[in-house]
Amino acid sequence: MICLVGDILTDVTLATANTPLKMRLGGIVHAARALWAMDVEYAVAYFAPTYMDSHIEMFLKEHDCKAIIKLGSVTNCPYTMLIQEAKEVGNQGYEFLYHDDIDITYDIKALKELSDFDELMFISGNYDMNKVLRFVDDDCQVHCDVANNVNEVAELPKGRPFETLFISTSSNIFNSQYADFDSFCNSLKPFAKRIVLKENRGGSRIYNGKLDETYQIPSQTSAITHSVGVGDVYDVVSISAPCDNYQDQLVLASWVAMEYAQTTFPDNFKNSVKSLLKAPIADLKAQKGCILPWEVRQKCQVYIAAPDFSFVNTKQIDVLCDSLEYHHFVARRPIKENGQMSEGADKNERLGLFCADMSLLEECNMLIAVLLYNDPGTLIEIGLAAQRGIPTLVYDPNKIADNCMLTELPTLVSNDLDEIIAKVFTEYSKQYQNGTL
Repeated sequence: MICLVGDILTDVTLATANTPLKMRLGGIVHAARALWAMDVEYAVAYFAPTYMDSHIEMFLKEHDCKAIIKLGSVTNCPYTMLIQEAKEVGNQGYEFLYHDDIDITYDIKALKELSDFDELMFISGNYDMNKVLRFVDDDCQVHCDVANNVNEVAELPKGRPFETLFISTSSNIFNSQYADFDSFCNSLKPFAKRIVLKENRGGSRIYNGKLDETYQIPSQTSAITHSVGVGDVYDVVSISAPCDNYQDQLVLASWVAMEYAQTTFPDNFKNSVKSLLKAPIADLKAQKGCILPWEVRQKCQVYIAAPDFSFVNTKQIDVLCDSLEYHHFVARRPIKENGQMSEGADKNERLGLFCADMSLLEECNMLIAVLLYNDPGTLIEIGLAAQRGIPTLVYDPNKIADNCMLTELPTLVSNDLDEIIAKVFTEYSKQYQNGTL
């Protein structure tokens, strides 16, 4: 039986124009939902404020948790996470209320119960992982996700290598240490037998030190409801899925993670997982999916066709570009790079800006138009990019695209930024997997 170790929080996804406010248990409960959905026996050892205990116990018992152990009580903090943007189109705007005032009282008797388990899955948090690991038997298999509260490799627990170390490209430890995958793995090899780098919608790369092998596992990209806790689901499925080998477990994990992103209702999630578990793994692998390594994305030069002028409200353009850059793509804004045409510009100035913009378009391998209004320059650039044969996406936040040439010529027209970003991943993944990127 696997035991999940970590914080339990209250996740509050704030309401937007398109989505209602949603409040549910988070932290290691995301991983618990996945184990429950697969009918894998599990226990939970957690840290949380006392006021949450009865709700946590009720929820976990309803979801077949075999043992519930409170390792420590949290004070001076409500353990509430506000989430501005659930889908991770860009930076999600997490805000952990009163996180600087957290104090934890550890229950030594409860910590000693960890020695009863032969497999533990840690998700790092506000607790002292080194203190907790002292109560874990030497022969216990220990996996760990270091997404939170670990800022550099030197902070990782020393003395006992993890069975699996999970790290996300959005984590502090990745962003502070990253150079390339090989050097990143080399720095982590003393700490883990297997290293899993989760690259968001671009799949995962895994170094399996047991076999000295590296794998690339695709993500399954589709319209989603949220991305909160999806990485935790991927973690636990990849170590507990009923498959014949580790690579197959990883493939199934990517599919289950996709299903978790589709809904915030546990029963719906479990029904989807049951259907997945009935599918032959060969059929799931045949679907391929999205692979786009982090560093490759710097080759993804996206031309932003838009009325990016000083006299226009460019908030929608800024949000798109921030989202692209969050995912490590390169947004090229011709007006920002080449300048804005002056009022009453002469022929030489017009020709110079035109040539500079066309040269910039030649450097790019995708165009995204932001259709704030029917700007002639933007519309012409859409046609030029489509004629060149590069992916041509139209972000239409105001839903004004109705001309058939405008709706049918581009690769995609959408008023949903999440759909635009997902299409960026899938189109560049095609180029990467075809060897043209």
